[in-house]
Amino acid sequence: MKTKIKFFLHKDYFLSTSTTRFKHYNSTNMSHETLQVIVVEGRNLKDKDTFGQNDAYIELYLDKNYKQRTSTIKDTNSPVWNETFNFNLLKGQDHLHIQVYDEDVVGKDSIGAAKISLKKIQQAGGKLDEWIKLPAHLGLGSNGEIHLILRLS
Repeated sequence: MKTKIKFFLHKDYFLSTSTTRFKHYNSTNMSHETLQVIVVEGRNLKDKDTFGQNDAYIELYLDKNYKQRTSTIKDTNSPVWNETFNFNLLKGQDHLHIQVYDEDVVGKDSIGAAKISLKKIQQAGGKLDEWIKLPAHLGLGSNGEIHLILRLS
């Protein structure tokens, strides 16, 4: 005997195309704010390549399941991107995460990571133009810096 089962999704649910899981976003938790991030450039990025220089790119996210990525700038430790990204803010998201990588033929090497408090942007009047340091292991030294312009609207 076969039984048919029907599934119905409430309007506050959607199927994520980047994962096979269902995510729940309650419309009452949504903020109307948007975070705009301009990834301007990097400087003095720690070289991860044996031959040549880094093929650098950056991943940005508020929620690690929904990342945005710059293009790869090849063979330089001081890449210039000038790329703009927009994020819709949800309640509970309080940091922008930044991960800088060296792209390889197979895989990637981490150059460094940082995070920026959204509260810091709010305290700066909704706009922040800053060089973000990529601390080395245990915060001793630096793996370079990334220039970002951040706006809340």
